[in-house]
Amino acid sequence: MNDTIVVYEFDTKDRTHHYLDAVQVSADAKLQDNQTTVAPNGSQFFNGKEWVDELVSAYHYDDNGYFDYFSSVPEGSDLETNETLVVPYDANGAGMYKPKFDTAQNKWVETLTKEEIEELNKPAPAKPTAEQQMISLLGQQVAKTNAENVQIKQDNTQLKQMVSALGQTVAQLKAQSTN
Repeated sequence: MNDTIVVYEFDTKDRTHHYLDAVQVSADAKLQDNQTTVAPNGSQFFNGKEWVDELVSAYHYDDNGYFDYFSSVPEGSDLETNETLVVPYDANGAGMYKPKFDTAQNKWVETLTKEEIEELNKPAPAKPTAEQQMISLLGQQVAKTNAENVQIKQDNTQLKQMVSALGQTVAQLKAQSTN
């Protein structure tokens, strides 16, 4: 007679290891990586030891200690290298700009200076509105037109002087021709 047991399968494609199914296998069968004999008892995530209902955030930091990402894992899961459950908040409970994990103190520290943070928080220069851009363009056109008008006035003054000089020359020629 072939004895069978019930094994519980969970998803190994992500770290939440959510419950998939219960199947019967031979009592002497070797369990697969996604199987356990621990019954879920209504819980939906397997943490490697037991089934739990809660997911927690595991915060990962690079080899230099700087935060690089977080992932959701079943409560009670073994953490991977360079991971912590400590949230990257400062002493006041606020987020950080460039957190680094201090393993000796088991806490995150801000690595940017106050001045660097102030620079990051400086408001960006206001972008001119379409109306302001149009007013600026019109102002440039008015300035250009005014400059052109000044040049035209100067040209007219020169032309008047030339016409006057030409008139005097014509008058002198007439006077000489009658003599």
